[in-house]
Amino acid sequence: MKVLIIEKDKTVRQSLSYFMEHYKKYEVFLAGSKKEGAFLFETIPFDIILCGDHLPDGNGLDMLSGWMRRNPSLISILMTTHGDELSKEEVMRVGIRGYLEKPFDLKKLEEVIGLGNQILKEERR
Repeated sequence: MKVLIIEKDKTVRQSLSYFMEHYKKYEVFLAGSKKEGAFLFETIPFDIILCGDHLPDGNGLDMLSGWMRRNPSLISILMTTHGDELSKEEVMRVGIRGYLEKPFDLKKLEEVIGLGNQILKEERR
């Protein structure tokens, strides 16, 4: 599986990358901005995208919602510091499959990815 991690915090990007590569054996690509993420998204077919909500050059939620319209089978996860119900509802309304409140543990990330995989299998039936 190919994973794109778009996150402004370099430490978070590297930590998630290490986990995904070494424990999950995924192929991981990193971006620190919306522009970098968009370039990678246009050139590589990804299975999973983890994206921060506040990027240096734009809003991660807006970017992910556009990508979900183009590729509804994408497992997309928004990472945010906002844990309110309105934000969660917006994320689900636009088709984003997962919502993680920062800080989160890796077990929660695994649950969200697993749920996304399960939904995909059901949709493909």
